Amino acid sequence: MKPLKLNPGEVRGFNYHPSYSTTSLVDWLLFDEEVWRRELTNGKEKFPKMNTVRLWLSWNAYCQMQERFIACVKKAIDICRDLGIYVIPCLFNRWHDSMVDCDGIYIDHFLPNSSWLLKYGDPFSDYVDALCEAFGDEEQILVWDICNEPFAYNGDFPMRETVMKSELDWLQRMADRMRANNVSQPLGIGSTGGESMEIFGDICDVYLTHLYYIGGDISHFENKVERFVTESQKNGKPLICSECCWGSLDDKVRGELIRATLTVFRKYNVGFVAHALQYCGVADLHDSYDGRISPDVGNLCFVNKDGSVRPYHEIFNEF
Repeated sequence: MKPLKLNPGEVRGFNYHPSYSTTSLVDWLLFDEEVWRRELTNGKEKFPKMNTVRLWLSWNAYCQMQERFIACVKKAIDICRDLGIYVIPCLFNRWHDSMVDCDGIYIDHFLPNSSWLLKYGDPFSDYVDALCEAFGDEEQILVWDICNEPFAYNGDFPMRETVMKSELDWLQRMADRMRANNVSQPLGIGSTGGESMEIFGDICDVYLTHLYYIGGDISHFENKVERFVTESQKNGKPLICSECCWGSLDDKVRGELIRATLTVFRKYNVGFVAHALQYCGVADLHDSYDGRISPDVGNLCFVNKDGSVRPYHEIFNEF
């Protein structure tokens, strides 16, 4: 495994879904190279310190597109290369939204004997193999994110212990398959900030965690960040926050949340990939007049429909 191409504390960037999208599946089914180039170029111009973008891949898109999907991912990475932006490709997603679901993996994709999805064995092998073959030596990939927010179930879920074991086994199998394919880049898992990073054991080379400050006593958030930094140092693994900056429909309130979050990250030298660059139809990245929203989450985009930066969101450039 090669080391990170950036000092982890220097990572500055955004998650990205294109403006035409409503899910990570649509990102690729309707892939529009011109839109990606225009919006990522605009992002780099508006936020010059942007050096990383997290892209949400889609197993479902691969199943429908196969070679065309790989070609689209290559075009996306080529655009990022032209702009001097590193890529964190996220292979799978376990976050599901009650208002506008984002595509992804469900329990019956990995729970043994749970579904016809598994009647031919592991459904993900050719997807992982194809990505590794195409991009296993890609210099523009900073780190592979195996899965976004695994263990996405309520605390009182009655099958929690059984399902969590199966999900962890599945994550280990995906990591093992990537390493068997000799990918040169490090691996991580985009975990929520509610979990100890040690739960992933040897799966991760890099800790990719999500740390959202949602308001209130900032000392609680700072204590959490400090614990995660201490844990990463103890285990000798780099730490990158691959999602951050809680949303609001009020631009000024959102700006205050961004400033508070990034101030703590600067204090502890934590690199970050904010959620998210572009206004679009994906959950939590638009206003109520463009679709259903979760009122307790609001809008997390930094760039408006017209390409302008949301008021107060230029704060990003101070960090």
